[in-house]
Amino acid sequence: MNVQRLSPLHAATPSRIAIAALLAFAPLPVLGAEFDAASHIDAVTVFPDGASVTRRFVVDLPAGEHTLIVNDLPVAADPGSLRVAGAGEGRLTVGSVDARQPRVTERPDPERLRRLETLRDERLSLDDRISAERIRKRAAEALTAPGTLSAGERGLNVGEARLAMAAALEETLAADRAIREAERRQRVLDREIAEVEAGLRAQPPRRLEARVAVEASAPFRGELTLTYSVRGARWAPAYDARLSTSGPKPALELVRRAEVTQQTGEDWSGVALTVSTVRVARGGSAPRLGSLIVRFDEPRGVGGGAMLESQTEPSPRALAAPAPITAQDQAQRRGRVQEAEAEVDMSGFQASFAIPGRSSVASGDGSRALRIGSSAIEPELVSRAVPSVDPTAYLEAQFRHAGDAPLMAGRIAVYRDGIFAGRYQLAAATRDDLVTVGFGPDDLVRIEHQILRRTDGSSGIISTSKTEEHTFRMAVRNGARSARRVVIEDRIPVSEVQDITVEPLSGMTAPTARDVRNRRGIVEWSFDLPAGGFNEIRHGWRLRWPSDRQIRPVQGRS
Repeated sequence: MNVQRLSPLHAATPSRIAIAALLAFAPLPVLGAEFDAASHIDAVTVFPDGASVTRRFVVDLPAGEHTLIVNDLPVAADPGSLRVAGAGEGRLTVGSVDARQPRVTERPDPERLRRLETLRDERLSLDDRISAERIRKRAAEALTAPGTLSAGERGLNVGEARLAMAAALEETLAADRAIREAERRQRVLDREIAEVEAGLRAQPPRRLEARVAVEASAPFRGELTLTYSVRGARWAPAYDARLSTSGPKPALELVRRAEVTQQTGEDWSGVALTVSTVRVARGGSAPRLGSLIVRFDEPRGVGGGAMLESQTEPSPRALAAPAPITAQDQAQRRGRVQEAEAEVDMSGFQASFAIPGRSSVASGDGSRALRIGSSAIEPELVSRAVPSVDPTAYLEAQFRHAGDAPLMAGRIAVYRDGIFAGRYQLAAATRDDLVTVGFGPDDLVRIEHQILRRTDGSSGIISTSKTEEHTFRMAVRNGARSARRVVIEDRIPVSEVQDITVEPLSGMTAPTARDVRNRRGIVEWSFDLPAGGFNEIRHGWRLRWPSDRQIRPVQGRS
């Protein structure tokens, strides 16, 4: 069954629907009937900053011009994003899709109305109870009436009269208690009824109503879809990293999940759910830079100098709503419990993950985590330490990201040989990027850090300059039964003034890398340490500056 798009003046084609949702057109004149279209949410595509929702509904229309009313859309729906498509037997032309908030008098809140009816019914039942108790009280009073006590030839004797009076007292007290309790409950109900009535009068509409103007040249029966965008939804990546070191080679399983949160005002129950990496709220183009203007600054008290002015125009914001992806993967694995994973669709500049089966996500503050993929990785293990800050060695697993779908930045929970080892933030990565995952302290690698020398002095016959020397020793021992790749980081001062120089000292251990990861002055030593092995690193430098100047204490800077 093919879906074609026709304008209202398109020539006839046999036995197929043609639908064109032309939002810019004025609504067609409604000459026929209005039909309430009961719809249900069928598919949802969630973005990091929004969602696209697709509803389905069945229509059975006679020939003529009609209006289809879908009255259960959330207020969060973007009216400008409404799109209609579908298929069926016959021909149907969509002239316009309009959305508005219904007036309170037209479509009041059904939940509040039901609550109001319940409260009023309870109050009426209390009126009945009060009337019954008053009859009971009058009957009790009749027991002590003079006519009752003196009835017959002799009337009641003293004992009978006392019993009648006691019974009348007991019944009267019980009736009074029941009446007071009912009246107290009625006062509470009156306050609740007033609050509900005030809410019905004051509350804004909680739903949107979509009115679809259509024209059927002949009787039409088919299924239509209504797609719209909402802002109150998002998904964020989360990861599990499970490292196993018990085998001959280390193995890493990286599981990616999508934590879906939505506060759109409608529950997604049993929908085909897809998560996409497209960010729909960032705008359609890069920011436009203004020119940098250099000019003399007019003095204003103390200070002055050249000024740079920059003006940046705000980027436009656009909302794209790609059609949801509904492909599913129902792979079954034997031998152990296995979580279902999403099917990945790479479409040039985006990645979409279709969650298998049907999913439900309620509107509210909570989130639901869904597994969308996993990969088995053979990582390189590194024990990394920064002894000048902390002598502890930390175990890291490093690998090159090989997937087409990018790793988005997100929280990662790490497990080391089945034991939870912590949680932190994973940096974003694309294909072939180096990914580093930390797994906590490596207690089998012991490191010592010593300050060997720190001296202040001067040089030159007439002391034209001052000097300062720092020397350190770092000892590394591998207490594991297997070899370790060890990386030690430290730093040397960076001079930003021409008269201050940093000189290497003789006899120091040359680092294997300088300015590590583009951080000025950061050096590292990388080496393989066999089981039970030992290595010593000596590190130091000399500072030199004019004797008539003072330098600030050496301090760290990223």
